[in-house]
Amino acid sequence: REDLQNAPKVMDRVFKAKVYHERISGFHEVMLGYSDSSKDAGKFASLWELHVAMEKLLAVGKEHGVKLNFFHGRGGSIGRGGGPLHLSLTSQPAGSIDNAYR
Repeated sequence: REDLQNAPKVMDRVFKAKVYHERISGFHEVMLGYSDSSKDAGKFASLWELHVAMEKLLAVGKEHGVKLNFFHGRGGSIGRGGGPLHLSLTSQPAGSIDNAYR
């Protein structure tokens, strides 16, 4: 949970690094995982924390002119965070899959 909560601050610092910002050409991929967080906190709490983190990361990306592509480390089984793809897609924060979804 701490990692998700700290991610926006970390990415803000990364995007402020001029050499990095110039290198990525306005695009950055972010991987978010499900399986461990689902086991640690339960599926609902895990998905909520991921949702909130994505919203905050999108705001940081927008502030720095960086489009984000989220790579979801979803497991195949429900117990590992998997589930029907259409439900996953419709539950994503607004703007989080505008560019691409992986």
